[in-house]
Amino acid sequence: MLGAISLIVDNFESLSRFVAGIDRLHTLSQVVLKTPAAPTPWADPAPAGQPADDAKPAINAHDPCEPPPHITTRIGDTLAIEGLSLYTPHFGRLLVADLSLQLQPGDALLITGPSGCGKSSLLRAIAGLWHTGSGTVQHPPLEDMFFLPQRPYMQIDTLRSQIIYPSKQTALSDERLLELLREVHLESLSERVGGLNASFDWEKLLSVGEQQRLAFARVLARQPSIVILDEATSALDSANETALYERLRASGTTLISIAHRPAVLKHHTHVLEFKGEGAWELYAAADFRFDS
Repeated sequence: MLGAISLIVDNFESLSRFVAGIDRLHTLSQVVLKTPAAPTPWADPAPAGQPADDAKPAINAHDPCEPPPHITTRIGDTLAIEGLSLYTPHFGRLLVADLSLQLQPGDALLITGPSGCGKSSLLRAIAGLWHTGSGTVQHPPLEDMFFLPQRPYMQIDTLRSQIIYPSKQTALSDERLLELLREVHLESLSERVGGLNASFDWEKLLSVGEQQRLAFARVLARQPSIVILDEATSALDSANETALYERLRASGTTLISIAHRPAVLKHHTHVLEFKGEGAWELYAAADFRFDS
């Protein structure tokens, strides 16, 4: 009985990947095979005699003969969001309504709010990976941006390759790479594993906290202008978290973080709080307080 009721839970991740793969294949078939698009919920007309629901966003009234609206991106010197409305896939639920903000170089934005309110979806929209909605996102070239997820990708390769990932080659000397490990408090890692050329299954060898610190070394090696952290310090103690945030802030990098711990507030200049149902509010970090 336990095996039967645990089937969905145990396979939830693989089922999610399966659904995502189907969506991508369907999109590909629409382009290559000219298959008709699936019915869209925003195109459903209201039943006869029933008034339109004024509470629904205007996008639900979209003309079914026209392609659905989508989020556009453009390249610029700073990160700016203009009139962004963000939806779940197929416009099922509004996540963010009419969001506008602009970050100057060196600013640090903390995004917080209840689970499922669209925080990670906003990061995907900034990266150009999420198009369901409307509005415009301006960002520097993608090579000047770096994304740190909660669980960084660890390839089975040398320690050197982990530090310079996603690049294949680097002009940094071995001394500089070892210095980067010291800056993220992994000074003993190289000696422990047998040098920069040692190759392991790093995901199994390193703890999640060590993986997160190694991901920060990647940022320092690449020196992007914008770093986006999706709970990228969740497995770190407060001392390591503080040291890594201070190191990034000292470099003048623009930060965008998703976090729930009050301790990270001091490392940011602004706070974007999602309140659910598309509502949001922007604060100066000095004026924001986490709910108890």
